Amino acid sequence: MTGQAVRSGEVDALGNALRAAESVQITLDRVWSLWLIAAPRLVGDATQTAALYAALHLLAEAGTVELPSDSWDQSTRPPLPRFVKIPAARQAVRRREWMTYPWSHELGWASTLPTLSADRFRDLVALNSWLARTRGLNPPTVPLRYRSVEILGDEKRLEKMVKTDLFGPGRLALALFHCVRIPAPLPAALVGQGPDVLVVENSDTYWAAVEQLRATSDHPVGSVAWGSGKTFPSQVDALSVDVGGRGPVTGRVWYWGDLDPTGLEIAGTAADAAALAIFPARTLWSAMADRPVQESGRIDWTRASGRGWLGDELWDELAPVRNSAGRVAQEAVPPEAIVAWARGLDH
Repeated sequence: MTGQAVRSGEVDALGNALRAAESVQITLDRVWSLWLIAAPRLVGDATQTAALYAALHLLAEAGTVELPSDSWDQSTRPPLPRFVKIPAARQAVRRREWMTYPWSHELGWASTLPTLSADRFRDLVALNSWLARTRGLNPPTVPLRYRSVEILGDEKRLEKMVKTDLFGPGRLALALFHCVRIPAPLPAALVGQGPDVLVVENSDTYWAAVEQLRATSDHPVGSVAWGSGKTFPSQVDALSVDVGGRGPVTGRVWYWGDLDPTGLEIAGTAADAAALAIFPARTLWSAMADRPVQESGRIDWTRASGRGWLGDELWDELAPVRNSAGRVAQEAVPPEAIVAWARGLDH
């Protein structure tokens, strides 16, 4: 090849990456992505393809990869293999240690898995050992991350495993390890004796709502919570656990955010994720239609959601803001409107 010669360190890096992929056959697209990482100096260089061709042949000579005899991409110069095979991965598959490992009865299903990465095998062995050590001891139930760091040395690893197919009916469950996932707390302040909760998107609106609703008692709102912007959907399960130290919400949950695509996306996502119904604080949303439009002509509403959660009537009422390609922030609505809204609720 002409131009920049391929370097031995780049060849070694590509070989290590291909072995680490733990796959017997790796497609050309994947090879390319690994090559971009192994040889970043060649990105965009005219010799990049030739360098990869040379690197693969060097790895083939070393026995790291096997190149196909007749499956080559002829659209490049020089042509590149449409896939490579990794002999070391083929040997690893044959070993399949998890199929013969002495699992406890709770993890016996692991021996039937067709594939299992080395990292996940180590995780399951650690979980299996914990079950064996604690059998008959009835360990106390603790939050998920406490158990995760105890067993796996990483407070977030068990949480990540929950999202895989290793957890589910007939497989792993958090109850096996005497731990529970507790949602992130929802910042809240008590403002009355009522059962309802008002959740607002922004921090200044939170403080304004707290001040206004604490000043009067003729409303059913017992607490105001700060949704922390985009964080609210991840905290929404806290509504069923505790708000403001009063335990689970027993009344209605009302939500009010900025009138823009992001504000409505937050509301809709939270409503979909919540076990409790989350209602729009209608009068407060409606009041935004009468406020001066901000950033007119700069907000893209073409893909905005919100009709399903707001309802057709309120969605249509707010159309002038969308039609002007603008937005209205919560802070544009006078704080006194919060009291008027709360007093209008059934109680």
